[in-house]
Amino acid sequence: MKNVDQQNIKKICNFYVSDIHLSVVLLPYINNEINNNVEVTTIFEKTNKENFEEVLNKINVNNKEKILNINWICNYTKEEINKKIKEIISCGKKHTIIIGGGEEFILLINKIINCEIINSKNHIKIIDCYNIEETKSNLNNIVCKYDGILNTMNSIKT
Repeated sequence: MKNVDQQNIKKICNFYVSDIHLSVVLLPYINNEINNNVEVTTIFEKTNKENFEEVLNKINVNNKEKILNINWICNYTKEEINKKIKEIISCGKKHTIIIGGGEEFILLINKIINCEIINSKNHIKIIDCYNIEETKSNLNNIVCKYDGILNTMNSIKT
């Protein structure tokens, strides 16, 4: 999964047990990315924006409107996701793509992304968030494929 040939692509993983847990981890991180003028897109298998809105209303972040207006993608077709990835690559900005779901879903979305970013010079961070209940592989095998891990401390461990 890791793109060793591309220094401008950073791969991070995360593991979550519920939509609320995922929201608590991601929202402060997304807020920080927005503060650093990084574009953010989310691609979730099942989670939807409403779950994040509920948590967002209970935490203290300074970019609530911007967070609500990011590209929240859930239950889209493969073609729609492919189109969105092409738009991200063509914009030329720093971008973070957050993918959440089961292992098979994450692999599928990463294949789409890898096809599109093969010659990209954009700085792209991909954060794969695995639903632990839907993860079939050993967690250690997954972690070894990444540059770091996003945790609840809102930091990336490498």
